[in-house]
Amino acid sequence: MNKNNIKLGTQPPAGTKDFLPYEAAVITESAKVLLNEFSKWGYKRVITPSVELVDTLRISSDVNNLFKVVDVGSGELLSFRSDFTLQIGRLSSAVLNSNVLPFKFSYCGPVLRNIDIVSGKHREIWQAGVELIGPDSPESDAELIVMAIESLKKLKIKDFNVDIGNVEFFKGIISDLDEDISKKIEYCVVRKDVSSLTGILENVNLSDKKKDIIKELPFMFGEEDIIKKAWKMADNDRSKKAIENIERIISYIKTYKLNDYVTVDLGEVRRLHYYTGTIFECYASGIGYELLGGGRYNNLSKAFGQSYAGAGFAINLDIISELLGINRTNVKHNGFVVANKTADYVISVELNNFLKEAGYKSEINYMEYGYIEHIEYMKKNNINNLVYIYNDKNNAEKEKNIISYQNIKDLSKINFYSLEEFKKYIMNMHNEHASETQ
Repeated sequence: MNKNNIKLGTQPPAGTKDFLPYEAAVITESAKVLLNEFSKWGYKRVITPSVELVDTLRISSDVNNLFKVVDVGSGELLSFRSDFTLQIGRLSSAVLNSNVLPFKFSYCGPVLRNIDIVSGKHREIWQAGVELIGPDSPESDAELIVMAIESLKKLKIKDFNVDIGNVEFFKGIISDLDEDISKKIEYCVVRKDVSSLTGILENVNLSDKKKDIIKELPFMFGEEDIIKKAWKMADNDRSKKAIENIERIISYIKTYKLNDYVTVDLGEVRRLHYYTGTIFECYASGIGYELLGGGRYNNLSKAFGQSYAGAGFAINLDIISELLGINRTNVKHNGFVVANKTADYVISVELNNFLKEAGYKSEINYMEYGYIEHIEYMKKNNINNLVYIYNDKNNAEKEKNIISYQNIKDLSKINFYSLEEFKKYIMNMHNEHASETQ
């Protein structure tokens, strides 16, 4: 087959997507806002490789969910990054002896997971997040939750809720059951499948009181009254300590007056092998996937030969972009298109440079477009301001260049007969706008 005759598809691999300019702009701006907010809390950005040793990622990831490749040189099995947390755990262990705890790291970039696309989830996810290495207290967990809430507020997201739980509550309740039964119960609790949960418990040798407690687990979600209910259910020190931690977290969040954003979810038991205490997830109205998720993971460091506490969270930027309602109205319309219909390219270059130096986005359009085609291009690309340079062929003395300025939302045009005249007008407009925004 002649390779030159092969017609390639236009769609990206399943489970991934192309972000068009206005979508990419929102993701880029969101990441910028988040990283800036993280830095205000003392978190410094690190950049980790896009590939990692499979042995590193298998600590908390299903190897079957990794995109694996072989290093041709060494023969080692690698994977594309599926999780930032594990990489930062490795990095923290590498620099632990030459630095002082705590480590406060932030990050931003894509992760790639070989998950079943039938689930509707993306295989490639853009994330921004933080990891706190060292402290191990409910208050440090609470500060992460506060920072997550403040970060979403900085993105102008309003209608969201953070569910706070603690995996130790569930682990304490089922601590006297064997592993096989525990996994079956976990599966049912995650899916709120009360019918199957009841069927499993019928064949387990437990007291009726204990069975009733387990049956309540899928419904342990709500306001602070859930904590009171949890105290009545807790029959072991492990679960009681988990409740105490949640109470301290809620108390800390109240000092920031952000408790209206949080609810308690003691029935959230996913990824029990990963988290060791506090867990939290955030959802918003109209979005089926979590905006962010995180928690405490004190056991991950042991695999790297060190032992330290860790906690963090990741914000899903692609989900954030959906929530923000990606459309052309989200993009600022203060850019310029310079269309030069004369042979004098110097004037368009000078004008374009002037606009950029004045703080505007500006581009020269080199397509052989007429006025109507330029307007159509601008509408498609969310640009409002047109500078149209053409010859005044009706001038009796000589042909004269006219710089015609128009905001395409306004039918009126303003003509200028010199570059200096146009520059003066733009600077006055710029100064007026600056005074209005102060």
